[in-house]
Amino acid sequence: MTSFIQKKLPTNKTLPEILKDQRSRADLSLDEISFKTNISIKYIDALEKGKYDKLPGEIYNRQFIKKLANIYSLSEKSLLKIYQDEKESQLTFKELARETPKKENILNNISPKIIKRSLVILLILACFTYLGWEVFNIFSPPNLEIASPLPQTITTDPYVEIIGITEPEAILTINNQKVIIEPDGKFDQTVDLTFGLNNFVISAKKKHSKAIDITLSILRQGEATAFK
Repeated sequence: MTSFIQKKLPTNKTLPEILKDQRSRADLSLDEISFKTNISIKYIDALEKGKYDKLPGEIYNRQFIKKLANIYSLSEKSLLKIYQDEKESQLTFKELARETPKKENILNNISPKIIKRSLVILLILACFTYLGWEVFNIFSPPNLEIASPLPQTITTDPYVEIIGITEPEAILTINNQKVIIEPDGKFDQTVDLTFGLNNFVISAKKKHSKAIDITLSILRQGEATAFK
């Protein structure tokens, strides 16, 4: 007499994984399992995919699992326990999913009037922010950078080019003499040098802003003095 030996179930696999794995090991198709167990193919497929809501009912479901346990030499009790746990988990998840829209319904209670008022407030805030930024730009001094010459330059040349950049709308002067600014804000002005220390005040301002001043001190020496 041959004794019936049940296979040990893997503890880390779901019921669908166990059933598919056992059928694969037995090298049986869904049709063959259906024929051997007298279970409809669609129900075997539902069990192997974990779609328990597609099964006919609890009494039939338990019978299906017992038949499959028998044909695969598995423990009926263990398979039924895994099935019950997974089914309860699915039901819990579905209940939570049904409750989620109730929480989202809070948004549906916001009336068009409230939305309209909120948009108006946001628009007003945006306008004030823009106006504040514009006022700041109007009254703040422009940027001013001198690229050449360097401060405290010593030279023997009779002139020097003052090169720099400011904002295109700025008014630029060098020692109170207006300087033309290019459309991109760049400027290049040649100035004469006298012997000794020459101080140049480069000043930039916008129509309603304060001025920003940069002072350049350039020392012009005679050639004999420079080569000593």
